[in-house]
Amino acid sequence: MAVKDTLQYKLTKVTTKTVLAAIVGIVMFYLARNKQLTAAWFVPGAVITIAGEWLRLWAAGHLRKNKQLTTTGPYSYVKNPLYIGTLLITLGYSAMAVNPWIMVAGFVWFFIYYAPYKKKQENEKLIGSFGEAWKVFDAAVPDYLPRFTPYPGRGTNRWSWEVVKENSEHETAAGVLVGFAVMLYLFVR
Repeated sequence: MAVKDTLQYKLTKVTTKTVLAAIVGIVMFYLARNKQLTAAWFVPGAVITIAGEWLRLWAAGHLRKNKQLTTTGPYSYVKNPLYIGTLLITLGYSAMAVNPWIMVAGFVWFFIYYAPYKKKQENEKLIGSFGEAWKVFDAAVPDYLPRFTPYPGRGTNRWSWEVVKENSEHETAAGVLVGFAVMLYLFVR
């Protein structure tokens, strides 16, 4: 892929969601800069952030988007591990920044707007793509609170770094790492 084609592809991935996330991140870092960051907030926030990105990497390594119904890895326990990972990252950064307002706003935005919107949008698409298999999976696997036992009809796919890259999660992980480095810098300065 030529540099121009790569840049055009990257620009098509810039959405309202990514711009909003960038704005929230900038505001969070600015507010954190003006606060006395403490280990009591930073350490748990760091752990939550890392857990969120770990969950996203695990999920993205199993997600064969638009190719097959994904029922392996974290998807055998919960339908929306990528969303849960994003919520954990938001909560973790909020804790590191000692900013409960962003934490509350993240919860409200996620459960009042984002989750219901995505559920409706994706449910229609998944029914169209996978029919009865999706309906059975949808009825058996919870949206956000994981099962204790894996979905009995789960597939056999293994986690793959190549699949992580196909889903561009390596780019998200790099962004999370940069944000983490900024927060660490603000914490130790």
